[in-house]
Amino acid sequence: MNPESNLALNYVEENNFRIDEIANCMNGYWGLRHFINNYVYIQDRRSKKHIKFELWPGQEAVIPKFQVENMLVILKARQLGLTWLCACYALWRAIFHTFELIIVISAKEDLAIEFLDRVKFMFDRLPEWMKPPAYKRATTELSFGYEQKDGRGNVALLGMNSTIKSLPATPDAGQSKTITLLIMDESALNRYCREIWAAASPTLEHAEGKAIIISNPSKNRPGWSWTRDLYTNAMKGANGFKHIFLSWNEVPGRGPDFLARKASEEGLDEEDLSMQYPSTEEEAVSVLGGSYFGKAIARFTSVQGMRGYLKRLTDQAGKPIVEFETDSKGILEIWSEPEKYWANRYAIGSDVSEGLGETFSVAYVYDRLDQRFVARMRSNRVDADLWAERLMELGDYYNNAWIGPERNGAGITTVIHLEEKYLNLFYRKQPGKIKGEYVKEYGWNETAENKQIICDELKRHLRLVFTNCPCAFLLDECSTFVRHENGKLKHEDGKLDDCVIAAGITLQVSLMMNAVENTKPKTKINKFAERIDRLEGGMYSDEFEEYVNKTTRVTQDLR
Repeated sequence: MNPESNLALNYVEENNFRIDEIANCMNGYWGLRHFINNYVYIQDRRSKKHIKFELWPGQEAVIPKFQVENMLVILKARQLGLTWLCACYALWRAIFHTFELIIVISAKEDLAIEFLDRVKFMFDRLPEWMKPPAYKRATTELSFGYEQKDGRGNVALLGMNSTIKSLPATPDAGQSKTITLLIMDESALNRYCREIWAAASPTLEHAEGKAIIISNPSKNRPGWSWTRDLYTNAMKGANGFKHIFLSWNEVPGRGPDFLARKASEEGLDEEDLSMQYPSTEEEAVSVLGGSYFGKAIARFTSVQGMRGYLKRLTDQAGKPIVEFETDSKGILEIWSEPEKYWANRYAIGSDVSEGLGETFSVAYVYDRLDQRFVARMRSNRVDADLWAERLMELGDYYNNAWIGPERNGAGITTVIHLEEKYLNLFYRKQPGKIKGEYVKEYGWNETAENKQIICDELKRHLRLVFTNCPCAFLLDECSTFVRHENGKLKHEDGKLDDCVIAAGITLQVSLMMNAVENTKPKTKINKFAERIDRLEGGMYSDEFEEYVNKTTRVTQDLR
């Protein structure tokens, strides 16, 4: 056979090989795996060189899920190579499938650029015969195809006509008509993930596209609340997402001392390790790690109290009284009814809303003797002036308790109405306009400093004072109350903190009250009954007379 024939044969064999390889790479799950195992290189951060992408067992388990599931949420430990795997999946779809619009959303612009750089890194190291022509190659976009003019001069984009866009998080980042694949990388870092998903999900449904949400359990970051809710609802089968958890030990060779080494090398405490390198799914989704109150709330279990409302009545003598009426829809929940004959035993603090159905007005009753919350009143449908009436009823019911409402926003209205009608209204003395003058400031003024004070005191009580904390709403809100990146203490996005604030104010009211006093009337001693008891107990008559004379003299001396 002459050389020209050999060249022709080699060309045919090579061409057939390439056609077969492209077919192998396009073959579903096995195609993606074949593509990675044979053609994909990634960058080794230590050596700064390209190395073969060798799949770890955890990555191997994820690949078929990419192919089968339309909506997937992955919660993982750090440094598992999932970002590289997602970048590879995006590239695979774009070069082996036509009309793909792949949107990748990262928390920040530098992370978005880094993601697409990984895609480009892998693309540049593919065999030339496997690469489709790149139509656009920019910082945040890589598209494949080529332009061709028809006889009339109209330009059409032919070829794969596929695009990968890597974008930083903005509220409208998910808006597009034909998304075929949405990847949200490190969603816990993304403050706009809720808005992005709301914008993108209808287009994904219309285009029958896929969504992959990936994150570490970074519990003190703005997108964690949404990510956790998405994942836990997926665990319950409530949202159509399938969930995957990958622990720190998915990487071969890390060994049992890995966490201890990480703690030593990076100065991580137990809470940091739980967020960055969780061992179990339960640890990853736990609300305690990122909460400002942390493990202080872990030991408490909520208890259902009596639900109902208070109403004003008059007794038989015409005296006004307040009674509790049970009602499953009532705004008041009671765990312990008031004990009679005690002054200064009960303190009430309240966070006040406008009653428009959004945030809640909340009040707690604190038993200063038993050191526990004994009642909670909560509603988002009571106007601020009427809330003052409800607080007065609650105060009257609990032995004329001291009441301390928030005096910010709608709370000013509540304070004004209480000033006019309620005697035991909490106040603090503040410097007046004249030197040496002090004026009473009724209610609790919620400044940033005061918010820190009430949260610290509530945390101390949860950790050291309370033996129980029965309120389910309070425990739930404590679990999603965090310090944000700007330093402010506040609820996670989409959550509430009205119970936290009300509970904290209640403790401040308690701390500034006078001592608890037992006001039960003392009964007079019946000397005749005492004599009979002592005689029956064996005391002789003359001994009893001497005892009576002695106690009488002591009493007179004291007077």
